[in-house]
Amino acid sequence: AAALASQWRSADVSPRIGQFITDTSHYGRLRELTAPESLALSDCIALALANNTNLEISRLGPLGARAQVRRSYAIFDPSLFADASKDRSVRAAGNALLGALNSATDNVNVDGGVRKTLTSGGQLTALWRNNRLVSNSAFLTLRPQYTTDFVLSLNQPLLRDFGLYFTTLQVRVARTTEQSAVKQYEASVASTIKSVEQAYWALVQANENVSVQEQGLTLAKELQRQNEGKFNVGAAPRTAVLEAQAEVARREANLIQARTASSIARDSLRALINAGREGGGSLMVVEPGDKPIVEPYNIDLDRSLASALERRPELAAAKLSLQSSGMQLKIAENQLLPRLNAIGSLGTNGLSGGAVPKTDSTTGLIVINPFNGPYEDALNRNFDGRYYSYSAGVTIEVPLSNIQARADYAQTHVSVEQARLSLQQLQESVTLEVKTAVTSLQSDLKSIEATRIARELAEENLRNQKARYDVGLATTKDLLDYLDRLTQAKFAETSALTTYNTDLAELRRVEGTLLEARHVELTTGEDEPTPFWAEF
Repeated sequence: AAALASQWRSADVSPRIGQFITDTSHYGRLRELTAPESLALSDCIALALANNTNLEISRLGPLGARAQVRRSYAIFDPSLFADASKDRSVRAAGNALLGALNSATDNVNVDGGVRKTLTSGGQLTALWRNNRLVSNSAFLTLRPQYTTDFVLSLNQPLLRDFGLYFTTLQVRVARTTEQSAVKQYEASVASTIKSVEQAYWALVQANENVSVQEQGLTLAKELQRQNEGKFNVGAAPRTAVLEAQAEVARREANLIQARTASSIARDSLRALINAGREGGGSLMVVEPGDKPIVEPYNIDLDRSLASALERRPELAAAKLSLQSSGMQLKIAENQLLPRLNAIGSLGTNGLSGGAVPKTDSTTGLIVINPFNGPYEDALNRNFDGRYYSYSAGVTIEVPLSNIQARADYAQTHVSVEQARLSLQQLQESVTLEVKTAVTSLQSDLKSIEATRIARELAEENLRNQKARYDVGLATTKDLLDYLDRLTQAKFAETSALTTYNTDLAELRRVEGTLLEARHVELTTGEDEPTPFWAEF
């Protein structure tokens, strides 16, 4: 709160939060100490696009969606795994053939491999197993005994979770969500630009009202001066002076209100722009440099409707949301299928160890295990192709009720219908917005012409009434009435012009052409690249 409050202070005054909150007169003085900067509407828009906090928040949406795209590729990430264990067992021998009273074994296992989900939905595993066994069993002719196995196995779904289309659905859902986030950000940019234009012209209108009120006050004071002079020479009654004084007091009150409204409008524009002054400490104070004009624009309801239905980012985001919901429905539909998986493996193995000489009971000859050798020999035999194994088969799993999958499918189906109806509702709202904006702009053009004529006539009537007053044919009240009409006519003309510019910005926003009209181009950068391991 302290940081935000200090932005509204002059850089020349040290911020004191308590005083800022309680002493409103000091806050007003601080604003007066900060010199305004004359900026065109385009400058204000550029500053708002760079500094508006709400826009900064909206800008994070596409970044988060892009991270979700990266996350969707996680299913294809290969993973390394390994484990090692050692165990020892000493048991009383229950079999005399073991050759010892106790059976002792020492086992060391070191396994490792890599596992990856394929784009076909299958899971491929490459496993390398290593075992070192030391036992006092008389049956073993290798001590220690080394065994190695290399096994390549595949578990390929044939129904549920099968195929490239299904495995990449989550990726496509994430990319669609990212595109929708970009469109939502584009809509936020358009809304911000429209808000800046609205605040800018509101400030112009408020400033013009101040100018009109100042002119009215000047005329009222001049009338008061003339009436006082006439009263002093006996050419006018005391009531003429009192009427003029009352009018001056009323005009002064109106001017105070106009200046207050101008200050509020200026602060509203400052808050939208949110640009700090050089050196920090306070927000930039803006003085509009543009004047409201009637910018020519081809008002065509059919063209505006067609443009809105094609270019509105909100509609594009809603269509992408519906597309994403449809993909989610395909995922849920796939989960209704039973599991039918093809499984298979292909492996090789090797054996070596320290040979323990054994005497053949038949021939009496000493027999040496032919696989005598170090661990490296087991590795060599593993890959020479002489010792292998393979397997193939299928597994099937049929849920009896499949309640969860059916419930998920029903819920996703509802979400699709909601997305479709939301799109339809948005299209209806956009149509109404366009019709309203077109009607308002057409009405504004008529109001501008009418208020211009009214202002010209009010000026002529005031001149005529002033001439009649000078020769005593009109009263002070008559002159004040015509003066008030001129003041109101000037403000009405300015209001019509600023309303036209605001409504033109609104029409461009609902058409989806506001960014183009203000020369704002959004760049999203390159798409998230597909990792190498997600291509197979």
